[in-house]
Amino acid sequence: MDVSIVSPEANVWEGEADLVIARSPEGEFGIMRGHIPFLAALVPGRVTAVSGDSREEFFVPGGFLEASGSYEDYHVIVLADDADKVADLDLSEARERLDEARRRNEREQDERTQAMLQVELARVEIAESRGQ
Repeated sequence: MDVSIVSPEANVWEGEADLVIARSPEGEFGIMRGHIPFLAALVPGRVTAVSGDSREEFFVPGGFLEASGSYEDYHVIVLADDADKVADLDLSEARERLDEARRRNEREQDERTQAMLQVELARVEIAESRGQ
């Protein structure tokens, strides 16, 4: 199936995949060719496109995933606020961003700073999972 990961600034990745894995507020889910039409909000975390033995993994701070089409012409589009390849995440930079988000949350304590804190916490967890 065709998969596109896009942000407002760029077309981040396009390719073919057998399976797309992402996380919504309800939990992790997978999409394969022929899945019923599907729309989900995404929470900060990993989006993975699997094709055979290869995996393309991205960190997204949020967005939406839409899956639809016929079995022969099935596509998945991830509309992300932003997207970074997991392999490109820098653990020390992620920790610095988390520290700044914590300081800002202590000063401001509103919904937006709480959301940014959750994004940066997810970024650190994913960067740590890479074994840096």
